[in-house]
Amino acid sequence: MTSYATHNLAWRPLPGALPDDTEAFLIGDVHGQADLLSEVLGIIKNTPRHAGTRQLVFLGDLIDRGPASIRAVDLAMRGADLAAVDEVCILPGNHDLHLLHMMSEERWLEKWLVSGGCTVLAEIGVSHKTHSWIEITEQLQKALHPDYLKALENGPTNLYVGDLLCVHAGVHPYGDIRAFLDQSRYCIMIDDHWSGIRYPFLSFTEGWDRDDPDPERRQRRPTVIAHGHTPALRRALLCATDLEICDGIETHRTVALDIGAGYRPQLAWAHVRKLSERAEIQINAVTEAAI
Repeated sequence: MTSYATHNLAWRPLPGALPDDTEAFLIGDVHGQADLLSEVLGIIKNTPRHAGTRQLVFLGDLIDRGPASIRAVDLAMRGADLAAVDEVCILPGNHDLHLLHMMSEERWLEKWLVSGGCTVLAEIGVSHKTHSWIEITEQLQKALHPDYLKALENGPTNLYVGDLLCVHAGVHPYGDIRAFLDQSRYCIMIDDHWSGIRYPFLSFTEGWDRDDPDPERRQRRPTVIAHGHTPALRRALLCATDLEICDGIETHRTVALDIGAGYRPQLAWAHVRKLSERAEIQINAVTEAAI
């Protein structure tokens, strides 16, 4: 039996507002860590309800690299029951979109395999060396939860929870952020895309409200971006204080929830809620416990 350790930072305020009577749980890159995801969903289910509506938001990259992508997808698609929430939103990451593209065009197969798709094929007993592209896509269609593929193709690519923006990789800080977020999910090979951007997003510290017509919002910088894609933690998570690197709220107006699940068994999530008219957030993680 595998045991797990949970790590929690203290609750801290968010500069912006959340919708009345809504709380949300944001899960970072899963990358096939199905056992950890199951543990997190159970923790969320047992978390006392603080609002009439509970949202569960996946920030992308459910699959690839880790040991159990097929099960991770299934767990996510059953998240409403497993986490006792009212709404589930599956935002696509670059790995999810590579899969989506590969299943529609054979030319994407090699790109997906190189990025980690080979582990998914191994789960279902298929190899690109012995099976054709058509056989591969047919087996994946059978193995993957059909609602996952529908969400990747037709679901939202970003989500605002009040002044908290959820998106897989980030935004480009220069230019129209809304136009940047409106980019097609089929344009992921460009460098500046919401599913794959790193810089200048990660180093930007001037806030996301500088073009807001309201001078008070420009000054207060209420918008915070919750994202994954780039691991904030690049080593084993040993204690709660290691999660402080995920909290860029004061400096960058960001919360980074990728802590390297594609490389080691650790998974981060955040709980956001409104308490006494104040928006607040808690960053958490679960790891396999050392024996």
